[in-house]
Amino acid sequence: MKIIVSYGGGTNSTAMLINMVKHQIVPDEILFADTGGEKPETYEHIKAMNEWLLDKNFPTIKTLRYKTKHGEEITLEEDCLRNNTIPSVAFGWKTCSQKFKIQPVEKFIKSKYPNERIQMWIGFDAGEEKRIKANPNENFENYFPLIDWAWTREICVEKIRLAGINQPNKSSGFFCPNMKQDEI
Repeated sequence: MKIIVSYGGGTNSTAMLINMVKHQIVPDEILFADTGGEKPETYEHIKAMNEWLLDKNFPTIKTLRYKTKHGEEITLEEDCLRNNTIPSVAFGWKTCSQKFKIQPVEKFIKSKYPNERIQMWIGFDAGEEKRIKANPNENFENYFPLIDWAWTREICVEKIRLAGINQPNKSSGFFCPNMKQDEI
C-alpha cells in the first residue's frame, strides 16, 4: 500500500510530518494542492519544510495545481475573476476546496498510481473528528494519524517547537471569506 501525505502547509500537517520523520515512516508522496492564492507565509513555510525534509532524507513536498479540461493551469482567484464571483464558500458551498484541493490530488494519484491501494494521511487533530467523511473510492483509504495519536492542536504546536521549526500560519487563501478578522 502506498502512503501519501496530504500536506496543507499548516500546524497539523507539519506536526504529522515531524512524527513521521521521528518514526521513519517514509511516505511515497507528500502532496500540497495549491489554489494559487495561499498567503506568502504559507509558501515560505513549504520552502523551509522542503529543506528540513531533505535534511532528514525524506521526500519533499510536491505542489499540485488545478487544471481545466483543456489542461490550462488556473488559480482560484483567476477562476473567480473569469466567472465574476467570489469563492463559493461565501455561499455555503465547499466547491473551491473540492475543485482546487481535492481534484488535483485525486487526478495525480489516479494518473501515477492506477489501481494501487492508497492510504492518504490527513492531518486532522484530536477534536476534529467531525471533519472525517467516508471515502467512496475502494482503492483509497483515508487515515487520520493525529487522531490515532490523540494529538490536539496544542500538542501539534509543541511538537513543532521542539523540532525547531517555525510555527506555520494558518493555511488558507488570502481572500478566503471564511477568514476571521485577526487572520486578514
